[in-house]
Amino acid sequence: MQENKPQLLCEKEVQREYGLNARTLQRERSLGTGVPYVKMGRRVLYKRVDLDKFIEKHTVGDYRYD
Repeated sequence: MQENKPQLLCEKEVQREYGLNARTLQRERSLGTGVPYVKMGRRVLYKRVDLDKFIEKHTVGDYRYD
C-alpha cells in the first residue's frame, strides 16, 4: 500500500486515477451495483482497496505481461 496516496477518493479522483467515469459511478450507485462506497454526510468516497478488489474481480482472462 502506498502511504503517500489518499486511501479515500472522491468521484473525480477515481475518474482521474482509475479511468472510471464519474457518471457511471453515480448510475451504478443508484442501481445498487458497482464499486462499494463510503457515505459521509453528503460526501461519497471510494476506498482505494475496494477499487482494486473490484477491478481484480471483474478482470476477464489471465493475462501475463512478463
